[in-house]
Amino acid sequence: MIPIYISAIFWNGRPREVIDLGRDGKILIFTSVDIEIEIADKLRTKFKLAEEDVNRILLDFSAFTLPLRPDRKVSAVQDDPDDNKFIECAIESRADYIVSGDAHLLNLKEFEGIKILRASEFLERFHNQK
Repeated sequence: MIPIYISAIFWNGRPREVIDLGRDGKILIFTSVDIEIEIADKLRTKFKLAEEDVNRILLDFSAFTLPLRPDRKVSAVQDDPDDNKFIECAIESRADYIVSGDAHLLNLKEFEGIKILRASEFLERFHNQK
């Protein structure tokens, strides 16, 4: 989700289309404190945004996402344990999908029935369900 949301902020394309589905209420996008902290850290460090801009982006993010506090901890992503927070959020929200561009997550393909897809794969499935 992090790369998807950050990609959607700075560039058009499939990630933006996924985020726009959430903004339009066509899909539910869940988040957690850990995910929001990572978004803020990436915006500050990688993109060198000012704190005011980071806060504005997080406020926008909170307008269309549903926050939750995962109870369960998992160790599914061996190569990058920090990515487990996305799986924990998906488990807690009973999500069908994790949409990501992160190779560590994508390599799993699925976790406990939750499919892990690229934005383009998710959009194809979403549009074919109509």
